[in-house]
Amino acid sequence: MKTSEKEIIRGLKKGDESTFVYLFNEYYVSLCAYSQKYVGRKDVAEEIVSDIFFSIWENRKKLKINTSLKSYLFKSVVNNSLYYLRKLEKENKLKEFFSDREVNNIEFSFSPEEVLEQSIIKNNISEKIEEAVNRLPEQQKKAFKLKRFEGKKNKEIAELMGLSIKTVEMHLSKAMLKLREDLKNSLPDFLFFILFKSL
Repeated sequence: MKTSEKEIIRGLKKGDESTFVYLFNEYYVSLCAYSQKYVGRKDVAEEIVSDIFFSIWENRKKLKINTSLKSYLFKSVVNNSLYYLRKLEKENKLKEFFSDREVNNIEFSFSPEEVLEQSIIKNNISEKIEEAVNRLPEQQKKAFKLKRFEGKKNKEIAELMGLSIKTVEMHLSKAMLKLREDLKNSLPDFLFFILFKSL
């Protein structure tokens, strides 16, 4: 079977189904595992990767890959996974998506050791965020907690704190910059973006 990336791409463009099956079998499992690191759910990761392969086949004749085929596939997984999370964020469903109920539904796809490791990582991230928030100046910390943890709107925060909306926005902006600096070595960029995007 073809192993050269150029041959694989050439085969795809010609509509060679055996080439597509080879590509699918070669990368599907690893791509799903990679996507799952972002979205946290096996079923969603499989859907994302399946959509990528479907898109490749549907657009095979005009397929343009400027990097290696492997890099192209993994980059596509990253982009599609982050797009999925941003879409959930816009629909205010991200918290529900990562709720304990959802996590419990997918724990069977991991070994007990992996479940424990994920729990430790989750707790460590939560602790680091809490510590960073508590280090913020008092006004920034109060505004941030009202926004992030209580879901208050800027107008409501302004009323509760006796400040103007502009001042609240300034405190939130400064809080986000300070948190990004404090968490840059412990919180992945994509996770920071998802957690604090709405501020």
